[in-house]
Amino acid sequence: MRAVGDKKTTTTVTIFGVEYSITSDRDPDEVRRIAKYVNDKMWEISENNNLITSEKVAILTALNIAEEYIGILDSRKRDESRREKRTERIIKLLDDSPM
Repeated sequence: MRAVGDKKTTTTVTIFGVEYSITSDRDPDEVRRIAKYVNDKMWEISENNNLITSEKVAILTALNIAEEYIGILDSRKRDESRREKRTERIIKLLDDSPM
């Protein structure tokens, strides 16, 4: 969702204990939601991998989020392919039916 008039606003968020000022044309609530997701992922990875640097936590978090995203894209592609095949079958049935 975009802010009204695509006006840029600055939103302060905390990710992994560090405060950031994010300037964006996105709604501040959406920026906070995204930052919370990243923060939660970083803490989750940190808790599962003791004694690693925050830089490594950030890299592992980016890889995990990218894996989720690629999985969603792949799923959408499969769904789209299924819809196209179903549509083709329906069109064929309609074309083959006597009217």
